[in-house]
Amino acid sequence: MIAPPRAALIAAIVLACAACSSSNSTPSPTPAEPDETPQPTVTFGTTSIAWTRGGAPASMQVEVASSAAQSERGLGYRDALPEDAGMLFDLHETRIPVFWMKGMRFPLDMVWIGEDGRVAEVTANIPPQPGAADVDLARISPAAPVRYVLELNAGAAGRLGIG
Repeated sequence: MIAPPRAALIAAIVLACAACSSSNSTPSPTPAEPDETPQPTVTFGTTSIAWTRGGAPASMQVEVASSAAQSERGLGYRDALPEDAGMLFDLHETRIPVFWMKGMRFPLDMVWIGEDGRVAEVTANIPPQPGAADVDLARISPAAPVRYVLELNAGAAGRLGIG
């Protein structure tokens, strides 16, 4: 995992997620599913997140995964993510989550965010593992407990000055 210098995300993340509600969800191994398998429809709300970049304010719209179904689906089974978009996972408590790249077709950056809205760690450029059985998928976790996880296109965290 890459642990760049810590940076603060403005309280917009914390406030935006405070209104989200659902149960916690950590992926559990299941039999492998080919990427072509039709997946049930899962819809996501959106929110704006904000941070400071070189002393200047910056923001972007992200999808919010706060329910079990949303967290399990995440960005899986999509062909791409718009350049300045992402998905924010609200874990509903501070803990060390376990993420995986099930159904992912493109690489990601994972930004691990504490209860206070500060970036705890960034895991950059996580590659997809197409065709891998669930038991063979890498598990990705931060070194310390976090409350939120922001998934971005690979390289976006550095480009946007997050982390």
